[in-house]
Amino acid sequence: MNDLLKNDNGFKKTLKLGFWVNFGLNAFMLGFAGILQTYATSSPVDASTKGWLQVASAAVLCFILDRTQSNTSVSGVSNLSKLKTSFIYGFVFSICWLSSMFWWIYVSLHTYGGLPTFLAVISVLLLAGALSLYYAVACAAYVLVGKHLPNPMRWILFGTLWTTAELARGQWFTGFPWGSVGYAHIDNALKLVAPLGGVYTIGGVAMSLASMCSWATVIALKKLSLRDLKLRQFKLKLNNTRWLFALLVTATLTVPLPSEIKVLENLRDSEDSFTAPISFSLLQGNIGQEIKYGPEGLKALNWYKQEIIDAKTNWVITPETALPVLKKYLPPDYLSDIVQNLKLPQNEKKSVLLGVIGNSQMGYTNSAEGINASGEVYLYSKHHLVPFGEFIPPWFKWFTDMMNIPLGSFTRGGEVQPSWEWGGQNIGVNICYEDVFGEEIASSFDSRRENQPTVLVNMSNIGWFGPLLAVEQHLNASRMRAIEMHRPVLRATNTGATAYIDENGYVLGLLPKYEQGVLVGEIKGIIGRPTVYASWSGKYGLFPIWFICFIYMLICITIARKKFKRGVLIHNTRNHQNP
Repeated sequence: MNDLLKNDNGFKKTLKLGFWVNFGLNAFMLGFAGILQTYATSSPVDASTKGWLQVASAAVLCFILDRTQSNTSVSGVSNLSKLKTSFIYGFVFSICWLSSMFWWIYVSLHTYGGLPTFLAVISVLLLAGALSLYYAVACAAYVLVGKHLPNPMRWILFGTLWTTAELARGQWFTGFPWGSVGYAHIDNALKLVAPLGGVYTIGGVAMSLASMCSWATVIALKKLSLRDLKLRQFKLKLNNTRWLFALLVTATLTVPLPSEIKVLENLRDSEDSFTAPISFSLLQGNIGQEIKYGPEGLKALNWYKQEIIDAKTNWVITPETALPVLKKYLPPDYLSDIVQNLKLPQNEKKSVLLGVIGNSQMGYTNSAEGINASGEVYLYSKHHLVPFGEFIPPWFKWFTDMMNIPLGSFTRGGEVQPSWEWGGQNIGVNICYEDVFGEEIASSFDSRRENQPTVLVNMSNIGWFGPLLAVEQHLNASRMRAIEMHRPVLRATNTGATAYIDENGYVLGLLPKYEQGVLVGEIKGIIGRPTVYASWSGKYGLFPIWFICFIYMLICITIARKKFKRGVLIHNTRNHQNP
């Protein structure tokens, strides 16, 4: 009897050790796959995207989750333990993905905010960990519900759950949708979905493809296993090629095919109407944050002033807060010299859009001020402020007191502000990371508004975050907005990426990052009906996607519950017949 107990205990220990070894290997693969997803969304070298790699890295997550939900893959482990394990797997994948994606927040907190290294690192990890909880819950729900669904529904369920997590990350607690998985697909066929459903819909489709690829990989491994390598058996097994078809469809949608995509875009764009061309100068001052708000920063203002005065183009645009102090603290005659230059006869068609610090009755604002030759002034104030950088969330003042970031508390501008009507254009202005909120930019295209944008302008300062990834990721966000709205985008930034992007998301002009320079070009705005995405999102925001996801999840839960009850009934009947 004692020998049997010892053998039983030894078997349990072996089983437990095997589980933890398997768990550790899976966690390591998921962490690596999460980092690859960051690289797929935006290369730190050239901002290129790799949609196929994004789907492949997500397929690793699906593959491990599918094995977890299988009764045979984790034998001896209860359903509750499998649910916990899938939650942890989703969390590990997501925290490695998110922390590697916005690690550059460390630069702003430590280098410019003065936060100690340890606290800066912990802050980034805490933010990534908090946001990862959305995706961890999605993975646990996939394991819980998906095992009771047929394959096509299960694939779509994973995309739906992931999209719901993306929506929560992008909207709850002020929202931080930076680097959503859909951005990995601005260079492949999935970009054609953007004018219809936006970046979140692209992400949902991509994650559904990842789940399908996981299934196809499992089937392929079974059919091409060593025991099936006899030629006759191999031919018979290969006749069922649904798995191969699934992989080919995924490859077609996620591998860049520039010429084919361009043909489809040209067909769609054949009815576009354009405004008269307008020339522009985009200024990139490359002024370091360490001097921008100090005495040396005032000297750097002279470069902007001289470039504005010397510009021969119709339109001159500076970066966000290019003038980093209130107007009354600018050098004498600074603004008056610019205004006098605009009044010269040869500059009657010239205007300037300045990044300024506004002063309203409610407080300071992060603003863009447009001035033309006739003396008319346009003002746009940033609405979606950056937590901790531009406003202090409740109960976090103790945290910001530890840092030394100037102007850490701005007043919000209006939620919907008019476009700047000038030079035959309706110019939709947004500042800094406002352009990662596509639904807010789409509000400018609400059918109830008259001056819908013909061109979009983003004024940014990414100098807070160092030279790696943030610049490239922000450029790709602007490319996605151009595709979603089908409008050209001009980006004027302090350190990069200063760029001219056409209405299909192609970069037509780009300055090297972290170099001082001026990007000169000519642009034509787009006139006409907004895209399908801009129309419905401009009126209803992201509610339609929330609603569709909720309804589909409800359907899946209902079907899974019925199948679960039927399975329990059959199991109990068999046990009763075979006591």
